Amino acid sequence: MWKAIINSHYFTVIYPVFLVLSGFVGAAIARRTWVSKKIEWKSSGVDSSVVAIYSLLLSFTFFASNNLMRDRLVILNNMKEYSSSIWKTSQLTNDTIQDATKKYLTGYLTIMSDFKTHYLSSEIQLKKEFDSLNTIYMHVLSTVSRQSVNSKNDALTLIPYVNQLNGSFIRFVHSYDVRTPPLIMILLVFSSLLIGVLVGFLNSFNNKTHYLVPVIFVVIVSLCIQSIRDLDNPYIGSIQPSFEDFSRQLDIIQTTP
Repeated sequence: MWKAIINSHYFTVIYPVFLVLSGFVGAAIARRTWVSKKIEWKSSGVDSSVVAIYSLLLSFTFFASNNLMRDRLVILNNMKEYSSSIWKTSQLTNDTIQDATKKYLTGYLTIMSDFKTHYLSSEIQLKKEFDSLNTIYMHVLSTVSRQSVNSKNDALTLIPYVNQLNGSFIRFVHSYDVRTPPLIMILLVFSSLLIGVLVGFLNSFNNKTHYLVPVIFVVIVSLCIQSIRDLDNPYIGSIQPSFEDFSRQLDIIQTTP
């Protein structure tokens, strides 16, 4: 349930509204308890510590989400390199292996060039399609390798790249499920609302109420949470991996006789 709420596009609008409301709640508490009774508020320094703790938590989560995105990009780049290596190496093999490799990479690159659609449609079906491609390709390599020593050497040269590609593909699909723990996101959201109450509360003790600090707080925290959501959601966020290189590789292979 919480994951669905965080992923929702409505959260982008609703969250800043709740931050603003939390500031008004804090101001209302201050006026009804301290200001109306003309009690002077003296800061003990705890309020600054609370904000500092939240800042550390926010920066830690931001850093972790950024690392998750970087890991996805590294895996994706490795996949591009392995598929390219398979294609280049296959050009030095016999015609049977070349044809099988072309069909294999065409199927694989077709999936990767439109990965988002395949993933959102069915992750299980996506893995089955890739497994089917590998099964057919490995069967061809196994059959051809029995025909001659040269064919066997050609197959053995390709297999390491194929294994690396398979491993990277599984890691990449799994990386889409790796998210910031829900408890951390809950802590971030509710902590920010509580600090919003604190900001509104403290802001009410000025002789003349100003809105600069609350506005800056709402803007910064909203943008930080939105950035974490984008980094954390590679299939719906605005910060997504690019699959254009796979489309280019597919075009090259399909146009090669």
